Amino acid sequence: MSMYVDHLQEYREKFDIEIFPLLVSNQLIHKNTGRVYHSFQKRIDRIELQKKSIEDKISQLKQHMSDGNKVEDFDKSIMFDLIAMFAQATLSYFEIYKSCLKFSLNFEKLGITKSNPGYNEMIDHLGDYKNNGVSVFHKAGLRTFFNVDLRNVLTNDCWWINNNFEFTYEEPDGTEISLSIGELHGELASINSVVLGFTENHQKNSDMESTE
Repeated sequence: MSMYVDHLQEYREKFDIEIFPLLVSNQLIHKNTGRVYHSFQKRIDRIELQKKSIEDKISQLKQHMSDGNKVEDFDKSIMFDLIAMFAQATLSYFEIYKSCLKFSLNFEKLGITKSNPGYNEMIDHLGDYKNNGVSVFHKAGLRTFFNVDLRNVLTNDCWWINNNFEFTYEEPDGTEISLSIGELHGELASINSVVLGFTENHQKNSDMESTE
């Protein structure tokens, strides 16, 4: 779990320092906190239970490896369940973050005309936004940090498990990507940190506004 916490802290610091302050200073988010948080806690609680189950299975895998065994000799059903739980928990965090953006972004300022835009569209509009002709965000970097491609894969359910028991998918250009259990752990921590960073910072920002 310590590795997960380390990943969580690393990504959270980047979000807190490099992304959220720009959303606030450029007035790209609204102060409608109530709509963002009231329906999410039960979903987050369920993901936490999933993460505990993930940790249990990772402990079994670590014990298997410490006994001198190979990954490919580990119980196949447990490995499949572990990868599937990683995929489901990661997608769940993506969907929560999508809702956060939908309820909070200043669509008018970003030039979003749809009432129900997709995740990709909202991230792309953030990446395209300019203040006095200067880009606020690096678009490609923003898409990478918010992992647009992985979310598309999970949403479209177009991944598989390769012969090495790795989560595998194709990028838009046809490049095949395979993620180990450790890398999946990092991806889960990444979007987990974004959800925590956005909700906690947004709450704090709204509270400060209400006391002024």
